[in-house]
Amino acid sequence: MKPGLGILGAIVVVWLALWVTDTGILVYSAAAKLPTTRDCRYFIGVSVVQRYALLAERCEVIAKVGR
Repeated sequence: MKPGLGILGAIVVVWLALWVTDTGILVYSAAAKLPTTRDCRYFIGVSVVQRYALLAERCEVIAKVGR
């Protein structure tokens, strides 16, 4: 098996595992209009999900964002 194909296969397996477990990877973070609140956007599966982090200076890099 070629190394590139193995790496691509590993990426697909990790992506599917994150999608099934409703775990997102942070793609965007900004201060929200409310004080001490962050607007966090996570990539999960094939979409970007918005979530607000209250009383936080930073968003989690990997977080549960599903139902």
